[in-house]
Amino acid sequence: MSTADDRERGLMVGIAAGNLLGIVVEGRTQSEVRRRFPDGVRDIAARPGYPDDDDLAQSIIIAEAVEEGPLDVEDLGHRFWEWGEVNGLGMGTLTSRVLTLFGGDYPRGLRWGTLDDVRQPKGMAIEDASREAWGGKSAGNGALMRCAPIAVRWRDDAVALARNSVVSAVPTHWDRRCGWSCVALNIGIAAALRGEMMDTDVLIAASEEAVRPSLPELSQFGYEAQMPGSVRNAIRQAAASEIGDIEFDGSNMGFTLLALEAGLISLWRAPDFEHGLRAVVEAGGDTDTNGAIAGAALGARFGVDAIPQRWRDRIAELREGRTPMEEYADKLAAARG
Repeated sequence: MSTADDRERGLMVGIAAGNLLGIVVEGRTQSEVRRRFPDGVRDIAARPGYPDDDDLAQSIIIAEAVEEGPLDVEDLGHRFWEWGEVNGLGMGTLTSRVLTLFGGDYPRGLRWGTLDDVRQPKGMAIEDASREAWGGKSAGNGALMRCAPIAVRWRDDAVALARNSVVSAVPTHWDRRCGWSCVALNIGIAAALRGEMMDTDVLIAASEEAVRPSLPELSQFGYEAQMPGSVRNAIRQAAASEIGDIEFDGSNMGFTLLALEAGLISLWRAPDFEHGLRAVVEAGGDTDTNGAIAGAALGARFGVDAIPQRWRDRIAELREGRTPMEEYADKLAAARG
């Protein structure tokens, strides 16, 4: 049986496993994935020589920030801008719009690639940039893909977990559905890290209860005491579905609530880590992001030893010279005290 430490390491390694397993079929339909991999997506086929992709890189940004303490919207904006200036691999459309407004120019990314020459942002305040890029409608999955390290840092403090889950979304994903998705997923993942499992109604109630004490701060970002109905419906849909019941490869493949369903179905019903993660990736759609989210949930449920050794070896090979994902988990646990 896995220990809490094993599950925390599993969460962090699971992010990398899901991102890297899914990246080679990102944006493909389920039928296209089946044609390319008739025996299923069994191995990590990502190529070496690249920096961490956005799902993984931004998860690490969050992990590094929460190790230092509670999140700050402006600080996160600068961290994401710096990442955009020196990496930016896989950056989503919404995040790129936000960072362009924040920086006053499009972040230079891999073609520049040196910390010595990161430009100072000269555009809007990050909150204003996020709100303007949102435009009242966009609810992408880019906040949900990176938020899981918060569940390690505040595993036993639901109020801090919820507050920081919302704040982690605000700099690039203003829509309340994004922040509430992060809260719901992290409340569920934190329970798994403690060796517990929450059903649908308990998860919804726990999420709302955890957000309530921080509303004096979070109301400035448009948050209210009650979870939006669409997020509640997504949680209930996940409780009643298997991965194969959901269309992940349609025109809305980047929607936060679709990604939330992938994470919760994996958390609640996958038989084991490998089958659970492969089911998400083989469903097509935004496979690297859904994979990273599901990988975090599966790692939190089953522990690091449940992740196939061949995947763990490949992750270490592809990320050689970088901080191992297990080390981030240990640092977050130490910060928790």
